[in-house]
Amino acid sequence: MPPEPPRAPPPAQPDATRRPAPAPDALATPTPLAPVDPREAEAFVLTLAGALHEHGASAHRLEGMLTLVARRLGLDARFFSTPTAVMVAFGPPEAQRTALLRVQPGGIALEKLSLLQATVVDVHRGALDMQGGLDRVRAIVAAPPRYGRCVTVAAFGLSAIAMAVFLGGSAREIAAAAAVGIAVGATTRLAARVSTGASVVEPLGGFVAALGASLIARAVGGLSTMLVALAGVIVLLPGLGITTAMTELATRNLASGTARFAGAAIQLLGVAVGVAVGARVGALLGAFPPPPPTAWPAPVVAAALVAAGGSFTVLLGADPRDFGWIVLGSAVAFVGGAGGTHLFGPELGAFAGALALGLAGNTFAKVLDRPSAIVLVPGLIVLVPGSLGFRGLLAMLQADVVHGVDAAFRMTLTATAIGAGILLAGLILPPRRAL
Repeated sequence: MPPEPPRAPPPAQPDATRRPAPAPDALATPTPLAPVDPREAEAFVLTLAGALHEHGASAHRLEGMLTLVARRLGLDARFFSTPTAVMVAFGPPEAQRTALLRVQPGGIALEKLSLLQATVVDVHRGALDMQGGLDRVRAIVAAPPRYGRCVTVAAFGLSAIAMAVFLGGSAREIAAAAAVGIAVGATTRLAARVSTGASVVEPLGGFVAALGASLIARAVGGLSTMLVALAGVIVLLPGLGITTAMTELATRNLASGTARFAGAAIQLLGVAVGVAVGARVGALLGAFPPPPPTAWPAPVVAAALVAAGGSFTVLLGADPRDFGWIVLGSAVAFVGGAGGTHLFGPELGAFAGALALGLAGNTFAKVLDRPSAIVLVPGLIVLVPGSLGFRGLLAMLQADVVHGVDAAFRMTLTATAIGAGILLAGLILPPRRAL
């Protein structure tokens, strides 16, 4: 008999633990991953979800990053994020297993958030395996804060100086704002260390700012107590939270956006009530006519932007090496907002500032392959839509309902304009990745 011809090898079967890679990430072609245990992959995704939420990722970015990682690990997963919870459903809809992470809204930490996003990219590219990613995430979360309490309190004073310049304060008001800012920083740091102190941080900070401004006015005379108080509490105002909420609503994350907006409104109300009580107590010391606003030359404003960048580097938990980029983001937002306000009015001015800021942040992300939040977040604070709402609530507390409602409406419109500017910048110049 003639020999039997050799048989062709059977076709390779697809790995059941892997799913096709997601759409190209515009970064690099992912390298193949070794098969992973589904339970371990789920544990990694849950750990990453908690870490991203704790360090300030917004709902649409958090869900986008988790979806990217889950698909890369071969998981069928769906995510739902709110300011107080993250829900993850694993498996097909007819046989899902749901995990609930109860989380607390926290402040943003730019350095840790940047490191977490870099971990997501490395896992997606295949440059880091799942266990290495899990170890890195745990190390990032466990790392102590980069800046100590004394440096943080000093940053409050530095931010108050910068904001007093932006608001047109005189040299005397700038010095008073620095003292008030340091007092507010020390008070809020002490209150935050108490287990029940988080709920009174904003009212207590507002009270200290208004009373401190009144005491300084009594001692030196001739300054605007409201300007000094506003500069002192500017870091506590939820301008960034309101803008993030508007962005989440615009990206159809309705539950998260609505809850975040409500939380920001309560925070704003707490600051306003504290300032109103402090101002009423301070009024017993006597009232003094405020001086006219001061128009500072460009070099002084530039110095204030540098001071603001230094304070934001500390208060946002950023890497000191990103100080220059933070100053750049603050400057772009300030110049864009001021130029837009001069040409189009305050609301469209905020839109112009946000558009310029978004383009700068996306260019930063595209060129340097870094998160755009490093440039975006400090610039959004400079645009401060929260200050308008602060003035509106104070007017309502003083029975000036018409001006109060008008200021609150303008705050909402300004925050919406800022969110629209950021989203339009993403359409004009998309970053290299949707992170």
